[in-house]
Amino acid sequence: MIMPRCLGNTLSLVAIVLLSPQLLDASAASFKLGSISKAPVSETRKFLPLATYFERQLQSEGISQGKVVVAESISVMSSFLKTRQVDIYIDSFFPAVAVSRLSGSKLLLRRWKMGKGDYRSIIFTRKDSGVARLEDLKGKIIAFEEPFGSASYFFPKVVLLENGLRLVPKKHAIDPVKPDEVGYVFTHGDTNTVFSVMNGEVAAGATDDQKYFTLAKNLDNFNILHETGLFSRQIVSHRLDLPAPLLKRVREILLHMPQTEEGRKALQAFEGTTKFDEIPVRDLELMTRLKKYVDAELKVQR
Repeated sequence: MIMPRCLGNTLSLVAIVLLSPQLLDASAASFKLGSISKAPVSETRKFLPLATYFERQLQSEGISQGKVVVAESISVMSSFLKTRQVDIYIDSFFPAVAVSRLSGSKLLLRRWKMGKGDYRSIIFTRKDSGVARLEDLKGKIIAFEEPFGSASYFFPKVVLLENGLRLVPKKHAIDPVKPDEVGYVFTHGDTNTVFSVMNGEVAAGATDDQKYFTLAKNLDNFNILHETGLFSRQIVSHRLDLPAPLLKRVREILLHMPQTEEGRKALQAFEGTTKFDEIPVRDLELMTRLKKYVDAELKVQR
């Protein structure tokens, strides 16, 4: 289903994708910016300033329209990229790599979101939970945010797996957990994760460090069980067959946005983005090391 919308003062057509990629208009005159979310309307509003900026900047390339395309899952976004329904896709580390594995999309740049280029994942508990080590989570439940989250799901899950723990999904926090496994549930929000830990509904939770120190205001009640190393907060990728001249121009536009007043305004309107820059070598090496975990996760979510 496609719903045309005019948001703000722009004439851009916003395509909110909920079903099949074949339902999208594949006009070559459109430049399509993609994201994954279960809340397509709010996600569209977030990305619209950047889509509008591309619309203006790419007129010399024959682009007359900027669109925001929101997919509901990693598999759907992969389909959109393979069928040219999305040109540029921006997301966090794990879904960006997962989509690349499925669609052949190529990683392009790093996005500095809300002034931060990097963040880390934190696994935390209540101080009175009796959980002092990762091994103590056996027989208990940990809360993650979403199945396509990086800091709030993928990275903490990898940490637990690398520590020899067996993870089993549960529908509810009250579901029974065997002594030799760690159950996990999704809260669908970092605030929900913090409250689930605070209220004792789960033994531990996972989120990124920035949200942790923002949401867990009464830090005296919490204990950080594990912190990962830093990794890029957001990655820009592009469909495999994006024409080279257009790709070069898109790269130039993103890198040079902070150098003009119009670009800086568009960045600020795009969730307080500071800039786009090169993906650190550290992350490229990390992607290689974690490839087997990404592939395993894709099988789980299939």
